[in-house]
Amino acid sequence: MSSYHLINVWTDAEAGAGGFVPMTDSLLWLPEDFRPGHPTPGFVFLHRWGGYPYDAAALALGPALADRGYAFLSLCLRRRGMEGQLNALPDDDLRDIKLAVDFLHTQGCRKIFLVGQELGGYSALRYLAKHRDRRIAGSAWLDPVAAPAEWLKQSVGDEVYGKALADAGLAARQGAAMDVRIDLLPDVGPSVTQYAMAFLAWWSPAVAMGLERNLEGLATPLLAAADSDSIPLPLAAAAQILPGSCSADDLCAFAEQHGAIHLSPVAPEILQVGMAENKLFGLLWPPANGQRAKTAVLLVHGLTSSPLSPLIQQLAPLLAQAGTAVLAGEMQRSGWAGHENSILDNDLDDLDQWMACLTERGYERIVLAGASIGSISVGRYQSLRQHPAVAAVAHLMPTADCPDWFREAAGGEAYEVAAAAAAAAIAEGRGQSHLVDVDIRQPPPNKYGGRFRWTQRAASWVSWWGPDADSRNSVHIANAKVPLLLVSGTEDSYNDEARFAELRAAAVNAPRVDEIWYPDIDHGLVGVERQVARDLSSWMTELGLL
Repeated sequence: MSSYHLINVWTDAEAGAGGFVPMTDSLLWLPEDFRPGHPTPGFVFLHRWGGYPYDAAALALGPALADRGYAFLSLCLRRRGMEGQLNALPDDDLRDIKLAVDFLHTQGCRKIFLVGQELGGYSALRYLAKHRDRRIAGSAWLDPVAAPAEWLKQSVGDEVYGKALADAGLAARQGAAMDVRIDLLPDVGPSVTQYAMAFLAWWSPAVAMGLERNLEGLATPLLAAADSDSIPLPLAAAAQILPGSCSADDLCAFAEQHGAIHLSPVAPEILQVGMAENKLFGLLWPPANGQRAKTAVLLVHGLTSSPLSPLIQQLAPLLAQAGTAVLAGEMQRSGWAGHENSILDNDLDDLDQWMACLTERGYERIVLAGASIGSISVGRYQSLRQHPAVAAVAHLMPTADCPDWFREAAGGEAYEVAAAAAAAAIAEGRGQSHLVDVDIRQPPPNKYGGRFRWTQRAASWVSWWGPDADSRNSVHIANAKVPLLLVSGTEDSYNDEARFAELRAAAVNAPRVDEIWYPDIDHGLVGVERQVARDLSSWMTELGLL
């Protein structure tokens, strides 16, 4: 059975304009086996105009969807009920939606669907049009209505609507927008009790609330559930139409159609390797459902990241679901302090320890998967160690060859000055104290020339970025004698087709080299993490490792 909770997603429950004190509790249903951080699909329910988070639709859908493996958050919007709508503005809905999505995302929800009833569906549409939030995989609109101004005009008639609009406008012009109240209580349609300022923000035809405008360019799948003759014409052309009411089964089918998947919760085991103060932290996900496996994936993070990076935390559970163990290990270069001080060869020592950890546990075939600078780490490791247990190497968004990239980023003269100063400091025994401090501008394929200051201790900087640094993927990939996978987004700051062609040409000893591109995705693979995990699993299956 699912569990039920009262939660507060708001960051500030203090009185607002006009003494408005928000109601803080939203309703949250969670699957029986829910574990915070575990990838779980979720829904955010946005109640109707004048409604509450405990509206009948929410109370029916919440437990039913949680029993089917979804988190379901019925959100308390600031405009709830008559009291809430007095001062609430349309953009308050957008802020509330973002807070709800943020909350579910921090709980582990990676595919989130908005479900809005009546005007709640309109707010969901406005949120999608304004934010382009990649965390939102789809939106369902129950009982859709026309644009607010049209909806209200249809409900009260042109004459009553026109007078209310004129009264509110006059109050605003005379500085009484927070004193004059507009009350419209039709038998059918929105019951409005608002101060003039809020009334104009919601119901004036001048505000940017038109359906066509908010549907324009919408990239998120949209489901509309209502009788066909009551669906606004612009919506009918843009949405998948579900005649009549919408059940939990309908929402499940819609979510699964657009990428929702259910994973068995796998709690990672905390590991430590090393001695005394030099211990390294790691997380080991066993294969899901108690499966036995001889294959493990060793995930190596980027430059200043850690085993807790968002990319790793999303890849690992999905890979474990496919039947492999997954280890994310800390490196001495983890975090900013580690990056500033750790030398390149420390990565060899660290990977030796994590490889030993896996082989001692009986894993016979290990796939090294390095993200960003981690690509340098795993490629160089296998090039120099030729570890017999390594069955394949995956380069996730591999970086450029480090010395060449830094020279271009800093400019030749600045690079030579920094290199000479660092070498002198090392010769004088100041390799751990002298700080290399250089302004750099990211070179192509970065499109924007992003500028920042690079700081690193001399010994560490020389080992990674100095003229003789052994941190070139194009060199070490030539020594790879196992299958290779190259993965990147088409908008990556460090990779383009020419770079991948260079790496493929250099991989003269690899039995196969595959590559995968994700359209419009930048360095970090944000938004396609699950697809990366699925593609990596498929690749391992092709190699006979799963």
